[in-house]
Amino acid sequence: MHENISTTIFWVGEKGSEANHNIPNIASAWDDMWMMHYNGIDDPDNREGWYPTDFEPKENPFYFALPYNNFDGNGEKKENLTSYIPWMTSNNANDTSICKNRWIKITKGATTAYAQWEDVGPFGEDDKDYVFGTSRPQNTINNNAGLDVSPAIRDYLGLNDIDKTDWQFVDAEDVPDGPWKNIVTTGNIDWVNWYRPDIDTTWQWQLQGNINTSYNVEVYDIDLFDTNTSLIASLHKNGKKVICYFSAGSWEDWREDKDDFPSSVLGNDMDGWEGEKWLDISNEALHPIMKARLDLAVQKGCDGVEPDNVDGYTNETGFDLNASDQLSYNKFIATQAHERGLSIGLKNDLDQVVALEPFFDFSVNEQCHVYNECDKLQPFIDTNKPVFNAEYAQKYVDNINGERDELCAQSKKMKMKTLVLPLNLDDSFRYGCFDGDLMWKESSIILFYLIN
Repeated sequence: MHENISTTIFWVGEKGSEANHNIPNIASAWDDMWMMHYNGIDDPDNREGWYPTDFEPKENPFYFALPYNNFDGNGEKKENLTSYIPWMTSNNANDTSICKNRWIKITKGATTAYAQWEDVGPFGEDDKDYVFGTSRPQNTINNNAGLDVSPAIRDYLGLNDIDKTDWQFVDAEDVPDGPWKNIVTTGNIDWVNWYRPDIDTTWQWQLQGNINTSYNVEVYDIDLFDTNTSLIASLHKNGKKVICYFSAGSWEDWREDKDDFPSSVLGNDMDGWEGEKWLDISNEALHPIMKARLDLAVQKGCDGVEPDNVDGYTNETGFDLNASDQLSYNKFIATQAHERGLSIGLKNDLDQVVALEPFFDFSVNEQCHVYNECDKLQPFIDTNKPVFNAEYAQKYVDNINGERDELCAQSKKMKMKTLVLPLNLDDSFRYGCFDGDLMWKESSIILFYLIN
């Protein structure tokens, strides 16, 4: 029994801040997709019983962290584990954590809760003498904190933000029934590396015509189906990352997989786009089709994806869709992308940015300046994720009264990466509002004729 241990609160999806020494909890030490597997942010302030108000977790809400990891910083198993971890045997696999999902009982006064080990901390990863022995915690922060616990444990035990508890390891078969057994976490290590662009990443977006590969940018956003693997390989050879576009919320009658969609998921025609219909994103019949599209992105060598039309619930789709339907579907797409090692961008859907930003690696937006709604994208900026914005208004194309100059100045101030493009995204013209970018693809041609 470890007695009188300073205990602090943390939660799945917690962002880095001064309060937690800028250590985010979107991923755990053993699960790169911890928040996604949990099904969202375990909001400590909005609770319904032991769960967050907005959703039912898919993993145990009674979880904790201790300052030890049986893997080193390179993902290699540490040596001599059998000498100090009681349950460690020589048969434990190299790709399995013998710490993750272990149970402890935690006592405060006369009340005891049980919980599963799901992360490493607070403030340390190798304090074996404390975790498995009789030493006090090495950590000196937060009154020498040696245990981090979830909001559900906090509420069950009635803990303050920094409190004192006693704890000890217990075998799974000795854990009594209680709310900690309603949902038991079984998944082990899930280390997936995918491309994560930062806020300064530059981009080009072209979905029609022969792809112009000459732009001085880091990312190309191009069509998944219309782009061949050789072009993607060529862009990679030139040091570019490739984001592959497909529609996740609409059916298009020209796509090669159009016959895979059952008629029951096809809704109203999409205004302004011939041959395109809204999809019933609440129907799980779409799931294998979208998984196949993500598999195609992997096969072609895409670094990430841009699923379009993921805001059907705000449109006349022909189906009774609500915000919850859209959140669930968008989280599904994001999780499936990450499980395949793909980066993913949130396309528009501005009213759900706060809830979805943690699941997405960047944003692709259209005309937030025209509609005066760029501020809704601030959560991406705040987490160092790029906002790739496209504007189509003629006033920006013509730079009437310096409108484009003002647009670019505003975009730079907001740290957005804005392009002024044709609506059909065919590269017939292009203005970039970021330093080092080629401003207009035809400018060099005009200069050539002047010289000659």
